[in-house]
Amino acid sequence: MYSDAHRLFLQIITARRVLMGAEVKSTFEKCCQKFHVPPDNLHEFVMEINRRLEVMHLAIRKSIQEDLAEDIQCFVLVNTLNGETTRMGSTFNSQELALFKRIIEELVNSDDGELPETEAMNLATNLETRMKIGDSEEAIQRFIHDKWLLQHTRREKVVSLSALTISELQPYLEELYPELVQKCFLCKILTLKGYRCTKCSTRVHRRCGDRYFTRKNVQPVLCPDPECDEPWPHMEKCLKQKRLRSSE
Repeated sequence: MYSDAHRLFLQIITARRVLMGAEVKSTFEKCCQKFHVPPDNLHEFVMEINRRLEVMHLAIRKSIQEDLAEDIQCFVLVNTLNGETTRMGSTFNSQELALFKRIIEELVNSDDGELPETEAMNLATNLETRMKIGDSEEAIQRFIHDKWLLQHTRREKVVSLSALTISELQPYLEELYPELVQKCFLCKILTLKGYRCTKCSTRVHRRCGDRYFTRKNVQPVLCPDPECDEPWPHMEKCLKQKRLRSSE
């Protein structure tokens, strides 16, 4: 039964757009506690909200935030009626949307799903209607603030696609980049930073791969697609490094 606990949870995720990791469970429990609803089943709780959201072409979906160092499971509120960038179109002008699409193109074509922020800004000079660098810098900061892009710092600032973008623009990404955008073999959510097979097109999120291969605990580590079975020495090396760090 739809209750005030469901309404409060929806209000929170509408304001935040993304609920990360442990935030999902704690928010669920606090909403239930406030309105004396047993916190029995998070999945059913969210499905009940989604049944109400369907007529508004919205949905709460599970996703994976591919951060710089790790992947984090999250829930995102997405617009299910987008042809390209419907929800962004109400916030950003045509030039800013054109810049965002160019940033997506560069990220999808990159090896690691990352792009230096300075390079992202300079893409504005190659648009059909050019933007000033100052304007492109401001637009990118808004993309980051509104959670369409993630910002990381290594030796320089880099950007990558957020869980919100990957979830909401999945049809757009799959239509434009069918050879480049892959779903994780294990969880079926799109990944740009996941482990790749050197033989076939299989990719898995770092989080999914770590859990899967740790649970299987087999040597050598092979591609999870049984039709491939290509050795994954890169994955084996990552697992060894993580085991060493956890034992220190």
